[in-house]
Amino acid sequence: MARQARIIIPGQAMHVLVRGNNRETIFLNEEDRRRYLNWLREAAKQFGSADSLAKTMQSLGRRYAQYFNTQHQRSGTIWEGRFRSSLIDPEYFLRCQRYIELNPVRAGFESSPQDSTWTSFSSHIGGNAEPWLVDHQHFWSLGNTPFERQMAWAAFVKEGAPHWEDRQITEALIRSKPWVSESCAKKLFKDQTEQALIRHRGRPKKLVSINSMS
Repeated sequence: MARQARIIIPGQAMHVLVRGNNRETIFLNEEDRRRYLNWLREAAKQFGSADSLAKTMQSLGRRYAQYFNTQHQRSGTIWEGRFRSSLIDPEYFLRCQRYIELNPVRAGFESSPQDSTWTSFSSHIGGNAEPWLVDHQHFWSLGNTPFERQMAWAAFVKEGAPHWEDRQITEALIRSKPWVSESCAKKLFKDQTEQALIRHRGRPKKLVSINSMS
């Protein structure tokens, strides 16, 4: 069976998932994590074309796998197949970011998002940030000052997400389908709208952007 083509539009945010083979842990210590982040930064800087996501992830995957096998005296693949990716509606971006930053809590690794050093949550509430990461324009619109943005984000994450929202994001990511509204799909994909959309059962008619909340 032919591989399904990824839906990628330059300039649009993508939600990406990589897994260890057989769900094995792929970061055994802080050094592993730091090397992966550094090589992600280098690969993202190196590739700037329309297909930069695939090139970035392929380069990063090969480099990290070679390091991991050498460092931990093992052999063979460390990845579970290809990476998964889901194009994100700009109006849904902050909800997807919340989903990512709540992953450690959802998985039972941490009791609260601020306890995790493996997400960007702490940087979004005033902690140290990776200097090369750039926040989405919708995050900047949460407030006029860093303090206002930090408080708004902390409140939004604390509010949590309804179960159906988590389910939609997960389904779109696992299937490498866009997580977008119908109006966004029509704008981005035009006559390919139906092929791009996932018809979720019981899907609410509309998601309200956090930026429109008062």
